[in-house]
Amino acid sequence: MSVSSVLRNIFSRPYATVSAAQAAALADGGAVLLDVREPHEWQAGHAPRARHIPLSQLPRRAAELPRGRAVVTVCRSGARSARAARMGLPMDGHLAHAAT
Repeated sequence: MSVSSVLRNIFSRPYATVSAAQAAALADGGAVLLDVREPHEWQAGHAPRARHIPLSQLPRRAAELPRGRAVVTVCRSGARSARAARMGLPMDGHLAHAAT
Protein backbone atom coordinates (compact mmCIF):
# COMPACT_ATOMS: atom_id res chain seq x y z
CA MET A 1 0.00 0.00 0.00
CA SER A 2 1.39 3.41 -0.96
CA VAL A 3 1.87 6.28 1.48
CA SER A 4 -0.79 8.31 -0.31
CA SER A 5 -3.28 5.43 0.07
CA VAL A 6 -2.54 5.18 3.78
CA LEU A 7 -2.94 8.93 4.28
CA ARG A 8 -6.16 8.98 2.26
CA ASN A 9 -7.57 6.22 4.49
CA ILE A 10 -6.50 7.98 7.68
CA PHE A 11 -7.87 11.39 6.72
CA SER A 12 -10.96 10.42 4.75
CA ARG A 13 -14.27 11.31 6.28
CA PRO A 14 -16.59 8.45 7.19
CA TYR A 15 -19.61 10.58 6.28
CA ALA A 16 -20.92 12.80 3.52
CA THR A 17 -21.68 16.48 4.01
CA VAL A 18 -25.15 17.33 2.74
CA SER A 19 -27.16 20.52 2.40
CA ALA A 20 -30.35 21.18 4.35
CA ALA A 21 -32.39 20.34 1.23
CA GLN A 22 -30.50 17.06 0.80
CA ALA A 23 -30.99 16.26 4.49
CA ALA A 24 -34.74 16.83 4.09
CA ALA A 25 -34.79 14.56 1.04
CA LEU A 26 -32.91 11.86 2.96
CA ALA A 27 -35.40 12.17 5.83
CA ASP A 28 -38.26 11.87 3.34
CA GLY A 29 -36.61 8.65 2.20
CA GLY A 30 -36.50 7.21 5.72
CA ALA A 31 -33.31 8.63 7.21
CA VAL A 32 -33.29 9.65 10.87
CA LEU A 33 -32.66 13.35 11.52
CA LEU A 34 -30.52 13.46 14.65
CA ASP A 35 -30.22 16.87 16.28
CA VAL A 36 -27.09 16.92 18.47
CA ARG A 37 -27.51 20.39 19.98
CA GLU A 38 -27.82 21.10 23.68
CA PRO A 39 -31.29 20.96 25.29
CA HIS A 40 -31.77 24.74 25.46
CA GLU A 41 -30.97 25.02 21.73
CA TRP A 42 -33.38 22.17 20.94
CA GLN A 43 -36.12 23.94 22.90
CA ALA A 44 -35.53 27.13 20.93
CA GLY A 45 -36.44 25.28 17.74
CA HIS A 46 -35.78 22.12 15.77
CA ALA A 47 -36.88 20.22 12.69
CA PRO A 48 -40.31 18.64 13.29
CA ARG A 49 -39.12 15.09 12.56
CA ALA A 50 -35.77 15.39 14.33
CA ARG A 51 -34.73 13.14 17.16
CA HIS A 52 -32.73 14.81 19.94
CA ILE A 53 -29.61 13.30 21.47
CA PRO A 54 -27.07 15.93 22.61
CA LEU A 55 -23.55 15.38 21.33
CA SER A 56 -22.24 14.77 24.86
CA GLN A 57 -24.71 11.88 25.29
CA LEU A 58 -24.31 10.31 21.86
CA PRO A 59 -21.63 7.73 22.70
CA ARG A 60 -23.80 6.10 25.35
CA ARG A 61 -27.12 6.58 23.52
CA ALA A 62 -26.17 5.61 19.96
CA ALA A 63 -27.88 2.24 20.41
CA GLU A 64 -31.21 4.11 20.53
CA LEU A 65 -30.86 4.84 16.82
CA PRO A 66 -32.44 2.34 14.46
CA ARG A 67 -30.16 -0.03 12.57
CA GLY A 68 -30.18 -0.10 8.81
CA ARG A 69 -31.34 3.50 8.34
CA ALA A 70 -29.27 6.49 7.36
CA VAL A 71 -28.67 9.02 10.13
CA VAL A 72 -28.44 12.70 9.24
CA THR A 73 -26.76 14.59 12.07
CA VAL A 74 -27.79 18.23 12.38
CA CYS A 75 -26.91 21.26 14.49
CA ARG A 76 -26.89 25.01 13.98
CA SER A 77 -23.51 25.49 12.31
CA GLY A 78 -22.55 22.00 11.20
CA ALA A 79 -19.55 21.72 13.54
CA ARG A 80 -21.17 19.51 16.18
CA SER A 81 -23.02 17.47 13.58
CA ALA A 82 -19.71 16.74 11.83
CA ARG A 83 -18.21 15.69 15.18
CA ALA A 84 -21.22 13.47 15.80
CA ALA A 85 -20.79 11.85 12.39
CA ARG A 86 -17.16 11.06 13.25
CA MET A 87 -17.98 9.67 16.72
CA GLY A 88 -18.59 6.13 15.66
CA LEU A 89 -22.02 6.05 14.07
CA PRO A 90 -20.57 4.36 10.98
CA MET A 91 -18.80 1.83 13.20
CA ASP A 92 -22.13 1.07 14.89
CA GLY A 93 -23.65 0.19 11.53
CA HIS A 94 -25.20 3.59 10.88
CA LEU A 95 -24.68 5.67 7.75
CA ALA A 96 -23.93 9.13 9.13
CA HIS A 97 -24.21 12.42 7.26
CA ALA A 98 -23.40 15.85 8.65
CA ALA A 99 -25.90 18.43 7.46
CA THR A 100 -24.68 21.98 7.17
